[in-house]
Amino acid sequence: MTEIKMADGVMLHVIKETKFKTVRLMVRFREELSADRLGKRVLLSNMLESTNAVYQTGKDFSRKLSEMFGASFTTGVAKKGKQHLLSLNMSFVNPRLVDFDTLGAAVDFLKIAIFQPDASQGQFNPEIFKREQRNLLHYLASMNDDRAYYASRQLANLFFENVNQALPSVGTSELIAKENPQDLFEYYQKMLAENAIDIFVLGDVDEKRVIDLFSDFNFTDRAVSKEIFYQQSLTELSVLTEEKEVAQSILQLAYQMPVAYGDENYLALQVMNGLLGGFAHSKLFTNVREKASLAYSISSTFDSFTGFLKIAAGIDAENFEEARGLIFEQLEAIKRGDFTELEVEQTKTMLRNAYFIGQDSPSNNIELEYVKALIPDKFLPMSEFLNALESVSKADLIRVAKLLSLQAEYFMKGFTVNQENMEVSLEK
Repeated sequence: MTEIKMADGVMLHVIKETKFKTVRLMVRFREELSADRLGKRVLLSNMLESTNAVYQTGKDFSRKLSEMFGASFTTGVAKKGKQHLLSLNMSFVNPRLVDFDTLGAAVDFLKIAIFQPDASQGQFNPEIFKREQRNLLHYLASMNDDRAYYASRQLANLFFENVNQALPSVGTSELIAKENPQDLFEYYQKMLAENAIDIFVLGDVDEKRVIDLFSDFNFTDRAVSKEIFYQQSLTELSVLTEEKEVAQSILQLAYQMPVAYGDENYLALQVMNGLLGGFAHSKLFTNVREKASLAYSISSTFDSFTGFLKIAAGIDAENFEEARGLIFEQLEAIKRGDFTELEVEQTKTMLRNAYFIGQDSPSNNIELEYVKALIPDKFLPMSEFLNALESVSKADLIRVAKLLSLQAEYFMKGFTVNQENMEVSLEK
């Protein structure tokens, strides 16, 4: 990979890769997560994907991308530890395969999207702003109607001491609703001037040409945050039970884990989580769902940038105590070393296969390179990852399991309304 410093805090990364028929571009803006700016960033993501001063409508976008042999242009937001990420993504056919300069056209398209927003007189187009704000509010309302998403938000609110850290990457209705076109445009100018920016180009491209094409992206120097990882101290267990009119109840548990990406225990954490609830052969899936039939769905996931591990299960309300107890027993079994070598090898094989599958994804390759650029001292190259994975021992898994501390428990207790009784009472 070739890295070019375009300005302080602005880097261009060119990854020469010939195995893909497409070229992938990503421009990522990064800053510390904050409630004051989160709604603005989510709105900007939608605005930049739908309009700019040159391509003002969806038809204009589609027509131009079609001329580039079916190129795609998307935007998105995400969280990584203490940081919030806003990304502009393009994918297009390798210019060597067609009689058209798709690379030059794509970089021009990105330049317009970034530097020529649909704005005038110090504000974004009010009509487009209102449309995107309305669309986002409808989307967030529908997300909150998703019971699993709602439960995850409640669990995060219980777990995280830092209110910013508990916020979802897509913001909240309250944060979106309070924004206006003027403040959004003012913030956009600050984002362009102050955010850390990483530009990635992955594919069969001429590196010198790529550098030349981006040479007139006139970003200025900026000081950027180096704080990526979030870790909080242990607190007393927070418990919340809510009754909702749903057929399936939801139990979610949050554990604090003092293990971060790239730490000496990181690969042991990967295997331990896979053994606990990450795969179909895991203890939670096999013993709670399959054998005991106490869960419709069950899994465990973790975020190694925030020290957060979650167990989520869909259960019947009347089975709460039994299911909860059996879930706890699966983690205790790992702490006792009650698992077989075959289970460990199955887990390692699944993790190894997932890693190799990821190598065939352009977007996954860029994400790996982004992590490498962000925390080079923590990054694990392929050989180190595979060797570390292979060397994880039974003692390592027991040790990591014992590091987990239950910090939050959320239970959505479902109930159903008896429609027959309701009709009778109405008739009376």
